[in-house]
Amino acid sequence: MVNPIIKPDPRENKTTIQISKETKDRLTQLGLKGESYDQIITRLILNTPKEIINLKEHDTTGHKEQITLTLEKPTKPSFGQTKLSENITITRYERLTISIIDRINPKHYYGPMLTLEISYNKPVSKDDGLYQIDLKIDKAIFDNEAYSPKEFFGVLQKDMVYCEEFTYYYLKSVLEILRIEFKKSNFFFKEFDDYFELARWRTFLLNSKLSPEVLSSDIESVLYDLKNEKTNKNLLEDIKNSYYNKIKEYGRFK
Repeated sequence: MVNPIIKPDPRENKTTIQISKETKDRLTQLGLKGESYDQIITRLILNTPKEIINLKEHDTTGHKEQITLTLEKPTKPSFGQTKLSENITITRYERLTISIIDRINPKHYYGPMLTLEISYNKPVSKDDGLYQIDLKIDKAIFDNEAYSPKEFFGVLQKDMVYCEEFTYYYLKSVLEILRIEFKKSNFFFKEFDDYFELARWRTFLLNSKLSPEVLSSDIESVLYDLKNEKTNKNLLEDIKNSYYNKIKEYGRFK
């Protein structure tokens, strides 16, 4: 049985590739409307990591060159610590995504439920002295709709200190990560205002023997910025007009 040959456009400087009928049928199925076989193959190659593409030449009969494209299953990236020298260690953290549920207007303990989708660094070990959570609030989900932090709160996470309740959700999420990853119970944070007390965080983290980087990078930097006078009037206006505030305003959650 003679394998079909896909011939390139004569105006193009391309080689002839010999493929089986089964492969041709698969390419036809994978192709988009109006796509040539060359465009299909190019798209598949571009969407495949370079390190898993092996081009191997094989001896064939006749004068045609046959090229076999071998796509290997990508391996999972390795996470952990690599020691480069006595004083230098590189740590690669796995990023995890979880959901946390709280209420709109948490300061007064009532209001509809809000779900936050957050991502963070999973610690390599419980003794990682340089561990940082690097927590990101990726989405706010309310009434079965997903919103970016900017859409929902009126600010990006980097400006969350302009919005006290956004900062609260961030700090509570940090506490939840510490509970999940380090099994640390919450004995210090009960009321809304507790989350904004730096002395309370210091006592909790130091007595829990957690990485000092968590206190410095994930907590202190945020609480220090929170104390600064808010001067960006545009951001303050965006927060005032945010969907979060509209829910509070029209829902009468006081």
